[in-house]
Amino acid sequence: MNVNLVKWGNSAAIRLPKTILDELNVNETNFVNISFDISIEGDKLLLSKKQKKTKFELLCEQSKGEKLNPKIDIDWGNPVGMEEW
Repeated sequence: MNVNLVKWGNSAAIRLPKTILDELNVNETNFVNISFDISIEGDKLLLSKKQKKTKFELLCEQSKGEKLNPKIDIDWGNPVGMEEW
């Protein structure tokens, strides 16, 4: 399949045909959440679809590594049942 390189503002662009997008399971409703890694091997330009990060992974990236103080005494309330304190 041949595609053309075209000028787009100060950059260049290659339009991805719908058949390629279908094979990658990319459609108009999820364009915002899709990103690609781009690399060069010799004279080849390689695009690799990045895996979508889970909410947990995004939260971990935002974490500043804060640790809870283990010496803080936590009030768990009164015993409920047969617990022995």
